[in-house]
Amino acid sequence: MARNGHRLGVPRFPAAPCFPAAPCFPAAISAAGLLWLLAILWSGTAAAASLQVAPTSLTMQGRQNADVLWLSNSGKAPVQVQLRVFRWTQADGKESLDTTHDLVVSPATQTLTPGQKQLVRIIRTTPEAVAAETTYRVIVDELPTATPERPGLQFVLRYSIPIFVVPEGATGTPALETRLISGEDGIGVLEVRNRGTQHAQIADLAYGKDAQTASPVMPGLLGYALAGQTMRWPLKSPASHFTGGTFIARINGAATLQPLALQAAP
Repeated sequence: MARNGHRLGVPRFPAAPCFPAAPCFPAAISAAGLLWLLAILWSGTAAAASLQVAPTSLTMQGRQNADVLWLSNSGKAPVQVQLRVFRWTQADGKESLDTTHDLVVSPATQTLTPGQKQLVRIIRTTPEAVAAETTYRVIVDELPTATPERPGLQFVLRYSIPIFVVPEGATGTPALETRLISGEDGIGVLEVRNRGTQHAQIADLAYGKDAQTASPVMPGLLGYALAGQTMRWPLKSPASHFTGGTFIARINGAATLQPLALQAAP
């Protein structure tokens, strides 16, 4: 279950390790959203998850060699946490998370006591200036534990935090090209190619003749179109439903929705 109410395709991602006290399940990561809830079955009751992470994204400038995340435990029992960093790219309309040594986290594993707040450093191993925006994700996993303080069905959290390493003094902008594709089952698929030099966070997707009359298609966070890359999202409705109008969306948190001009399908 995703807190943003929307689930995207699963990017390539090395499997999480299995721990002796916990059964192992496939773990899906939402590269668009920030958080997944993973249910680990212990018995018939439920224990609330309590791990919190801030901020929800990081931008590292030029030669900046480090930044920080804050982890906190708002619960009444200890929380075991694991952090990993992956290179984040998009190709053929799909997300990919791949092992990288460009960034490291310190500490990578820890136990937070009730009420504890812990600083975690995100460190660039080669803090040289980059020529173009480079993207990563930090995956923060709460690990399941069987303790008297946390009996029953546990909902453990997974946060996926975007990291953008940008050139010194970067002033780039997204430049989006949009196409509507009909999937094999006739369902509409929105393809967004970003020819700009900055990522585009796309949210509150709607469709209509204008912003005033547009109807919501995918409320909340849709995802990211990374700089120089292409991403696709299924729209849950037949492509034939989207005729005579235009898509609009909120780009990078702008106050107003902006039109996504459709390009002709090949």
